[in-house]
Amino acid sequence: MVHLTNSKPLKSAQEVAVDCLSRRPLTHYELETRLKEKGYQSLEVKEVLEKMAKLGYLNDQDLALTVSQSRLKRYSQRRVRQDLQNRGLEPHVIEQALELTYSSDDEFQQCLTLAERWWLQESKRWEQRVQDQNKDTRTALPRQLLLQQKVARKLVQRGYPSDMVRNVLYQIQTNSNDNTQ
Repeated sequence: MVHLTNSKPLKSAQEVAVDCLSRRPLTHYELETRLKEKGYQSLEVKEVLEKMAKLGYLNDQDLALTVSQSRLKRYSQRRVRQDLQNRGLEPHVIEQALELTYSSDDEFQQCLTLAERWWLQESKRWEQRVQDQNKDTRTALPRQLLLQQKVARKLVQRGYPSDMVRNVLYQIQTNSNDNTQ
């Protein structure tokens, strides 16, 4: 039995790069990191990265734009910025993609839409819980407070700023109070 030690990887760096990129789009940084982790030399990695970029397989700007557009309806601009930074993109590339995708009015409307949907879902859950407990609400939080907490937590997890979350919750409560009167 032959033991391999410090041997060159079986596949070329280009084959590994194409294999990685065939699974999902990667940033320049992500592909470089993967190739170096697999033991390829810096010069070889640099050549492969240049070739992949020249062939159009590596394009950080397009990737940043695609990611920000796909997350527009579910996440805040701040959350998407953080995700793109974690993928190793340059700050100017991130800002350019976010400027093309997000506007502050759209982000507020999206936050409001998510909050209204979750408010209704949590209201139904609360009502079901009260029915299940046979109207025994000794240990339960008041309905309004519980809904505020749950919806606010979900919005903050999606990356919406706390002042925007407060404004959205205030607007929902104002609208619900107007509808009940």
